[in-house]
Amino acid sequence: MAVALVPAPALAASADVSATEAYVRANYALVSSAHAKLGVAEAILQALLHRVRRECPQVAAGSPQNVDSEQLTFELVGEMRLAATRPNAGAVTKFAKTVAKLHWSSGALNAAVRSYAATLLEQSRLAVPDVCAEVRAWAAGGFQTLPEGTQRFNRAMPEYVAMGMLPTRLIAPYVTSSQRGLLQRTRHFEEDISEVEAFAVETWGSIMDALLLNP
Repeated sequence: MAVALVPAPALAASADVSATEAYVRANYALVSSAHAKLGVAEAILQALLHRVRRECPQVAAGSPQNVDSEQLTFELVGEMRLAATRPNAGAVTKFAKTVAKLHWSSGALNAAVRSYAATLLEQSRLAVPDVCAEVRAWAAGGFQTLPEGTQRFNRAMPEYVAMGMLPTRLIAPYVTSSQRGLLQRTRHFEEDISEVEAFAVETWGSIMDALLLNP
């Protein structure tokens, strides 16, 4: 009876604030998980570099720089991203389940959050390719035919999304002062993650050099 007497905009605003509170916390948990596993991610990428140097050094020696080499480079970047974020698969699943239950009065905000969660979940479930096997197969064919595995992976790989997303402009009207501290900690974690991702570019270059693959 009392709820029926509350104007619809007030009910919508209350629901929007509640959904935002839940999303901010879920997003923080996701970013916090990625931040806690930064050392693990770095170790995984270094292990990939060592494996390439051990198992398939200079396998692309004499290869051309063309569309196929670009596709193999794209696959390597995808492998590195998937391998480094795979330890967060559980956090991604939990985040996606939480987001699926949330709803705002803004259709644009609903679409942005759901699209991000769906892409992140799809990304977390893709099988990690094997760069040594793919480049070796390309070399075995005289660098004439792009391996089917590379083509299949590149078709399946969605546009990369980072761990954590806050649609600032859309969600700003529903953020309360009590959430500012959590948002600040989230931003700090994201900055640390970005620094590690920047360092990963050096590892990527070392892997390319080890393979003798032209981007």
